[in-house]
Amino acid sequence: MAYNNNGGYGQNYEMSNLNGGDDMTSFFNEIDDIKNTISQFDNNVARIESLHNRSLNEIDVDQDTWNQKQIDSLVAETSQLSNTLKYKIKSMEAKSRSDSTKRVQVDAVKKTFMDSIQRYQSVEASYGLKYKQRAERQYRIVRPDASDEEVRAAIEDESGSQIFSQALLNSNRVGEARSALTEVQNRHKDIQKMERTLGELVQLFKDMEELVEVQAEDVVAIDQTTKRIEREVNKGVEETRVAVKHAKNARRKRWICFIIVILIVVILAAVLGGVFGSR
Repeated sequence: MAYNNNGGYGQNYEMSNLNGGDDMTSFFNEIDDIKNTISQFDNNVARIESLHNRSLNEIDVDQDTWNQKQIDSLVAETSQLSNTLKYKIKSMEAKSRSDSTKRVQVDAVKKTFMDSIQRYQSVEASYGLKYKQRAERQYRIVRPDASDEEVRAAIEDESGSQIFSQALLNSNRVGEARSALTEVQNRHKDIQKMERTLGELVQLFKDMEELVEVQAEDVVAIDQTTKRIEREVNKGVEETRVAVKHAKNARRKRWICFIIVILIVVILAAVLGGVFGSR
């Protein structure tokens, strides 16, 4: 217990506890902030999914255009949220490496975020496939007899105009063909956006996995250091025990030598006393 100039005992200790409490309070506030941001991320993904579904079933071109603008805006916002979450969790990782209580909390929010990323990937992959199927159906309106290769070429063609122009020449359904061309062109752009989003999500998930691996390496390093220190301590204890044993043996030997010297002196005194006494 510390004593200060004001005559108070234990104030430094109490201040240390208060500072430790403030640190944990700040830490859990940051954890709660991350949880709230993940909830916002999940809500955005749910809204994106709803808008994708609405877009697939939308007939009105203007309404579909509005839906796509909403999707683009939400995707951009969600991308910013994901980057924010990645860096926040990375920062919290650094703060929790030496504290098991903090590390458990960080691991929990990291797992929740990685689950959310996978959920977002699933939504984008699912609706990307549905958009392709919708575009294929539109093309077959113009070319009912088209092969799978021809349909795939029309869907993957960035403009689609050349393939559809040829289809228009061979079709008596010009109005439907033009409508199908517009639909396929729009869906092609949507599919490209979704593929870019998927690529970003894959990279984000890899980044989060790397954080897990780095933390695992840190835990292994800490464990190895702890074991090394434990071995050194045990070695030191053993060496001390041996040293104490040797010291005890040395003291015993010194006492034995001392007793032998005393006995020799006594014997010599007795002999000399007898000799000089007889004379």
